[in-house]
Order: sequence, then C-alpha cells, then structure tokens
Amino acid sequence: MNYIKQLEVTTVELNDAILTRAERIQEFREHLFSSKFAPVQSDGSRGDWIATKDVLRWLQYLDDTGQPFVY
Repeated sequence: MNYIKQLEVTTVELNDAILTRAERIQEFREHLFSSKFAPVQSDGSRGDWIATKDVLRWLQYLDDTGQPFVY
C-alpha cells in the first residue's frame, strides 16, 4: 500500500477512535448526572455515592473502543 494511502487510512481510524471516545465520555457524564446520583434520594438517603468498580468499568469502556459497555 502506498504511504499516503496508509496515512489516510490511519487518519480515518484515529478520527473514529476520537469520536467514539468523545461519545463514551458524554455517556459517562450523562450517567453521573442521572437520578441514580441525585444528592438526596426519594427515601431521604444520600445518592451521591459511586462505587469504584462502576468507575473502573466505565474507564475500561472508555479505553477499549472496540467493546460494548457491560452494566
């Protein structure tokens, strides 16, 4: 394959990866702003806690653009 064509292919792949990561970061922001994490839940308990395993799963999802997120 010609060097210029390879650079064009690489550029497209990298742009796709950037867009995928940006979309996943936005998904994570939406998750963090969901009612699951409201400061006070309907029963009066705190809802602003987040499990570290949740965060680690999200980070793996953000990092591995080829894998679907597993809740």
